[in-house]
Amino acid sequence: MTYMPATSADASGPDTSGSGLDGIRHYSVPAGLNLEEKFEHWRCWYGSAIDTPARLEKTEQLVRPRFDPTALSLEGPGFSLVEVNNEPASCQWSAPARSQNWLLYFRSSCPGFSFSGRSEEISAGTVRFLDHSSPGSFYAPDGLSAVRMQFDGQLLGLDGKSMKRLQGLGDIRENSLVRGLILPALSSWQRADLGQEIPRLRPVFRSMMTALVGSLLEAPVDGADVKLARIAAIKKFVCRNYRNPALDVNEVVAYSFLSRRALYYLFEHEGLQVNGYIRALRTLEALELLSGQDSWKRSLAGIAQASGFTNLQAMRRAVKESTGLSLSDVQENPELSQRHAAELRKLLTGP
Repeated sequence: MTYMPATSADASGPDTSGSGLDGIRHYSVPAGLNLEEKFEHWRCWYGSAIDTPARLEKTEQLVRPRFDPTALSLEGPGFSLVEVNNEPASCQWSAPARSQNWLLYFRSSCPGFSFSGRSEEISAGTVRFLDHSSPGSFYAPDGLSAVRMQFDGQLLGLDGKSMKRLQGLGDIRENSLVRGLILPALSSWQRADLGQEIPRLRPVFRSMMTALVGSLLEAPVDGADVKLARIAAIKKFVCRNYRNPALDVNEVVAYSFLSRRALYYLFEHEGLQVNGYIRALRTLEALELLSGQDSWKRSLAGIAQASGFTNLQAMRRAVKESTGLSLSDVQENPELSQRHAAELRKLLTGP
């Protein structure tokens, strides 16, 4: 989705507004318009902003009283995420000069959807690959809410035959990469601090799409392309489970289906190896609990257990090595502890 520059909020042309975060933009129909003007404003914006030439039409003779479509996009070189909440409408599009490949996640049902000559009813939660080198249409009498991830087929090395295979796939929600990585990304990308992560997200999203396409086509992909996706998935697994004292490198090896050596080389250029990543997360949790206002009400052994350490001595050693402070120093100097916690967060999130 390409956004036009901001213009005055009238019914004569597109209106967009930035959120103040780099790469994130929002659209909504301006207030003060009657129902017909609202629809015409939305149709004008939609036809100008969607990178595939598209034409919206009403599904009924009259526009619904609560007509209030919105759009939100996060963009960067090589990828884009767009969420559209479309009021009741039908839409037709023609094939653009350059193919735009989309992964579309439908958040609401779409009873009439046609693509490349195929018509089907799409239920909420359905995921589809779309190759917009072919014309298509949708009919959504109850509106349509969807999140779209755009990816560059040429960048991923996909030819026409590969795209046809992707178009022929059925429901891909059960694919492990879609279920564990892609859908969570599409469902949570609107959080307030996301703009700060755009530079780091660009290569990750490309890597995720490359890994997914290779998985769906059952074809090998360049190891460099899937590296970031694998690292992201492993870090997510560790973040969900570090409070469990049983989590160690062996558990990560079992989860990732990699050997210990392969796991080591995967994280070779990361700030921390896997064991260091687990330890840093536990230490950060311990610092937060130890410097909290209620820390004196909890036993040190209880804090160690809650942070994922196997015993009190392991927590004492980790805190000392990370901060140079004893546990009593941490509790007595919460501001100093928080400074060390901030340094740990920076180490965990990377540049």
